[in-house]
Amino acid sequence: MKHARAIAIVIASATLAVPAAAEDAAKPAAQVDSSITASTGAKADLGTVMSAIEASRSTATAIQAMTTVGSVHVVKVSDIVNGGDKQALDKAVSDNEADITGVQAAIMANSALKKQIDAQTVGISAIVAASIAADGAVTVFVR
Repeated sequence: MKHARAIAIVIASATLAVPAAAEDAAKPAAQVDSSITASTGAKADLGTVMSAIEASRSTATAIQAMTTVGSVHVVKVSDIVNGGDKQALDKAVSDNEADITGVQAAIMANSALKKQIDAQTVGISAIVAASIAADGAVTVFVR
């Protein structure tokens, strides 16, 4: 039942429009953001993280192509995932491990993005997903 709920959340999240969040654009780049995501302007939840994990392959490609980076937001997955959801998250990470590694490698190769992430003392290996907003803001989800 918990798996079905997680799948329903992922499907629902994938069908939502992705508006740019003006209030996120005004935030300083070195702010740790555990409740709002730059990519959706909505409260971060399991569905948001799962959607970002599922999109890891295209996100890696987009990160490689980025020449300028807007603000960077860090969302700690532990702040938004409760007990039962942790298993669904662990499965999604396991199922998408190669694509997540691709996102991590793309971040390492993008010096502007890596510099901002390093400034927030985030280890690249802790990143399980990332998303990019239309304004160039990047949200990274970390364990």
